[in-house]
Amino acid sequence: MLFKRVLLFMVLPFLFGCQHNPKQKSDPDTAKKAMYENTPYLIYYDALDEQQAEQIVPWLNQGQKDINQFFDSGFKKKFEVFIFSERDSLDLQWQKDWNMPGFKSECWMVASGIAHRLDILSPRIWETQACEHSNEDTLATKKLMVHELVHVFHGQHNPSPTFENVDNIDWLVEGLAVYASGQLDKEQYERAKNFMLVEEGPNSLANIWKGEHKYGLAGSMVKFIDDTYGRKMVVQLIGFTQVNEVLGSLQISEEELIRQWKQSFNSKKSA
Repeated sequence: MLFKRVLLFMVLPFLFGCQHNPKQKSDPDTAKKAMYENTPYLIYYDALDEQQAEQIVPWLNQGQKDINQFFDSGFKKKFEVFIFSERDSLDLQWQKDWNMPGFKSECWMVASGIAHRLDILSPRIWETQACEHSNEDTLATKKLMVHELVHVFHGQHNPSPTFENVDNIDWLVEGLAVYASGQLDKEQYERAKNFMLVEEGPNSLANIWKGEHKYGLAGSMVKFIDDTYGRKMVVQLIGFTQVNEVLGSLQISEEELIRQWKQSFNSKKSA
């Protein structure tokens, strides 16, 4: 599944600049690096992106605290953060990581997160080397960083750290990152709600993670689980790789879960 390879590039609104040696972003030994006190990560970047690193670090630090509070748990181990100075070097890294020679990312793909690393195309160059993103929207950029941090946290607490061996829980992986990062704000939730009230909406969990409303739909499903079953249940779900494990823990059929989720959009309660 494509999800297992390109899982976690944010598609919410943002922005992008310069060319640089692609080897620098693929090789930690040749990039600048800094370890920040009391953080679980080591960050790598080119001199061109020192200012970007200084901007991103506070977001990572606050995101770490927010995630720890949301899950009432911390990151299990340290991880690495790579700021790529141009898209070609990011593609080289993803080709290596995913064993996909010749892979070329689409313009909306700007970041990814798995248990041991977080990769991001420098926001400095989003204007010229990305689409659907704007680095001028600092709140959205911060939420994107936290979204990827949630993937890192999730990967560290899941039997499949890179999400390669998961079955029909893409809606959960992405929905959790949308919800826990704060991207499911009132506007995002209302878009999903309006879509569900006008359209029939997905009739299976697999179909939640499809179409232009997939982020809002997936986030709203996780919100529904959180509202209905509680945060402890949400935390329990991060350890599962199979949809049957999720349904078994919720003690509900897929059909009934979908029905109750859809019904929740008719209530007055919103994000």
